[in-house]
Amino acid sequence: MSHIILINGKKQTKLSVFNRLVQFGDGLFETCLIVDQKLLLAEAHFQRLEKGAKRLKIAPVSRSIWIKEISRAVVMAKLDRAVVKIILSRGETSRGYGYDKSITPTRIIIVSKVPDLPNDYSLSLCDSGYATNQLLSEIKHCNRLEQILARTHLKTQECIMLDPQAQVISATQGNIFAFKNGVLLTPGLSECGIEGTRRQMIIELARGLGISVEICRLSVAELLACDEIFISNSVMGIKPVRQINEQKYSQHQLTTQLQNTLNEYLLKRENFTLLKPKKSSLKGWLVLALGLFVAWSLWANKINTVESTVYQVPQGATIYSTADSLKRHGLVNSAQFVVWAAKALGVGNSLKSGYYDVGTNTSVLSLLDDFSNARVATRTVTLVEGQTVQEYYQLLSQSPSLASSLSFAQVLQQSGAKAPYDGKFWPDTYRVNYADSVLSVFNRSHVLLQEKLSEAWKNRAKDLPLDSANQALVLASLIERETANNAEKSQISGVFINRLKKNMRLQTDPTVVYALGDAYQGKLSKQDLWFKSPYNTYRHKGLPPGPIGSVGQESLHAAMHPLQTDDVYFVAKKDGTHAFAKTYKQHLLNIKKYLK
Repeated sequence: MSHIILINGKKQTKLSVFNRLVQFGDGLFETCLIVDQKLLLAEAHFQRLEKGAKRLKIAPVSRSIWIKEISRAVVMAKLDRAVVKIILSRGETSRGYGYDKSITPTRIIIVSKVPDLPNDYSLSLCDSGYATNQLLSEIKHCNRLEQILARTHLKTQECIMLDPQAQVISATQGNIFAFKNGVLLTPGLSECGIEGTRRQMIIELARGLGISVEICRLSVAELLACDEIFISNSVMGIKPVRQINEQKYSQHQLTTQLQNTLNEYLLKRENFTLLKPKKSSLKGWLVLALGLFVAWSLWANKINTVESTVYQVPQGATIYSTADSLKRHGLVNSAQFVVWAAKALGVGNSLKSGYYDVGTNTSVLSLLDDFSNARVATRTVTLVEGQTVQEYYQLLSQSPSLASSLSFAQVLQQSGAKAPYDGKFWPDTYRVNYADSVLSVFNRSHVLLQEKLSEAWKNRAKDLPLDSANQALVLASLIERETANNAEKSQISGVFINRLKKNMRLQTDPTVVYALGDAYQGKLSKQDLWFKSPYNTYRHKGLPPGPIGSVGQESLHAAMHPLQTDDVYFVAKKDGTHAFAKTYKQHLLNIKKYLK
């Protein structure tokens, strides 16, 4: 058969026009590869699907249900090698963007033949690219209009999609990688693009081979200047690029090495889920007994919870103590079934301690599978650019997902950072295990800040009049607090650099706000501008002694690459942008125009 389609577990091809997938593309999908009944990188695919469902607030579907339906569809397709497309739609509603939170999601499984793919690819630039949207970045949502528009007039096998700043993000159907002087480069995807399941594997495998990896901004010119280029997705694996426009690439040595390493990695037992469809071999006289046993098993296999909860398997727990605990908590109907099921699955002696998500669609069997494979509950915490370390501590210590046993001062002392602490932690979204410590997030954030800062300082503009990476970090914090408009950050950086060169005071209001601390009342007075503090750039020349908050990637890049202009003044306009001036006279006119 060319295709097998299951919708909510039933073989059918018709979907209601009121399904939100049809109306709005309101859903997620995963494209997986099956080889000899092995679902490759199943864990990575389900993690990304679950991440997307949480991001879009789509009701989750148990992995056991997906595996069961995939197994059935693959058996029906009778294919040794197959592509499985998993689609999770929010469900059916009447017209309109709003929806009832109790809506039941729709599950779709499509099994197809693996397509014939070329050994290498030629690329060109796509007709259009990505729009930035952090909520939709990295996840694989069903709105694929950007890819469709990009391939409208495709003249090569694939094309390269750019972001609004003309930076390379990906091909339309896969992530893009390049080797330059033996270093593996790949674009960051925090603003747009899809983080393929093979992408993180490739990065980890490259590091395992001793290859340096940089996740970075990559212009078209920088890409074209690389030694080797390849693209990757879950179906093609790794495919070398032989040509981009007129530029040809004949060297593929490192690409081939990674290609072979990835192929070997995918076939290791821990990297796939073996589909084991059950075959019925029952005789007629066993039907009644089997039916009763199945009915009891279904009842005993049910988890009793009306809303998702978190359950802890303590250190040293046995299958017997765990079964009794689950029964005491009212989560299972039969402690004996838990013990029997664990022994039948061979996991009775392999329970891993930790905190686990127990959802409304969870079963005893899937819960035991989670316990034995340490699929602990994970959450995300987000540190926002521009905030102080005190604000980060308050946010993290109030998170129900994190354990907070240390004081603010103790966390800072054990974080590895050196005082002053503001600006020493990288703002990002961090995935944590449930009940991880607040300190662990600070540690990860500080290490990432050091990596980002070191990389940015290494690639800074050659004539940058700063003595150290820390000075650049301080400058970046001023830029971060001055504007949220990424398009203006390099220009504002240029103004600060010009003032430093001219030995002028920076006179930036955010340093006064930072210096005032809790005394700041929401508006600065003339008296405030003379507040005594080494951070007050109205009183003191040069940069403050430390950053005044955390910095994002755009501000850090702007600090390292200021726009070269003659401007030494700027004033905020009411639309979130700024008016710049080379002379004080023009600056006064701008103030009169935009502030009065």
